[in-house]
Amino acid sequence: MIALFVHDDAEADLEALWKEEPQAAARILALLAQLEGDPDLLDRLTQHDYGAHRSADFHVSKWQAHWRKGQDLWHLKLWDLEAKGLRYRVVYAFEPRRQHYHVLAIAPREFNYDASHPISRRILCAYQAL
Repeated sequence: MIALFVHDDAEADLEALWKEEPQAAARILALLAQLEGDPDLLDRLTQHDYGAHRSADFHVSKWQAHWRKGQDLWHLKLWDLEAKGLRYRVVYAFEPRRQHYHVLAIAPREFNYDASHPISRRILCAYQAL
């Protein structure tokens, strides 16, 4: 059954974000609640480029460097936060066999998906543990 889970690391990210950027935290939390309640919308999380050019509330992308290695990692950005200069990404994994989405991080865009960045290493560690 299709389901969304929030990893403990992502929960901690969200808690920290409440202190730094409460507007961003509230919006991301609202999106996660919306996704949990809407299987059709949740299914969009594996449609690369869904929401491109502001055609939806958020934009979905494969984490290309890891996707090419066979790791089912994705990220999304919220257009309304981007418009306010709040550049955060929701990074998640998908388990196709079980139809489970796992939010692994809520990260500032500045981590730039660099494999050596501590956030990237943390995400990959969480992914491997799934």
